[in-house]
Parts: sequence; structure tokens; C-alpha cells
Amino acid sequence: GNECNVMAEIILSRYDLFVAKKVQTHITTNLSASEIENAYGNRVRSRMRAMLNLISFDKSTPDKR
Repeated sequence: GNECNVMAEIILSRYDLFVAKKVQTHITTNLSASEIENAYGNRVRSRMRAMLNLISFDKSTPDKR
């Protein structure tokens, strides 16, 4: 059958909502930008950069809430 990367499809559909209606999306991940690109491709990484703000924590930070 055809392969489908479910997370990539969700992110791309959320990007379409962001562009059309400014709907916000909140995502948490422990992947780096290069790992995101390897897993989901350059198109998804580009869309994520356009619609998300990156909040980074130092590894020694005890509580990241």
C-alpha cells in the first residue's frame, strides 16, 4: 500500500489552518531541527518554522513546565 507519515500530515494540515484562519498549534518534541527534517522532510520543517516559536531549555534545567 501507500505509505503515510501521520505526524507530517497532521503538521501540514495544521499549517493550512494557520495560514487560513490563524489557528494556533502547540507542539512539544525532544527532536532537534535536523532530526525533524530527517524524520519528516524539509517541507514539514519549513512549515513548522513558519508557524511555531521555539522555546529551548538547557539540559541541566530541572523542571521545564
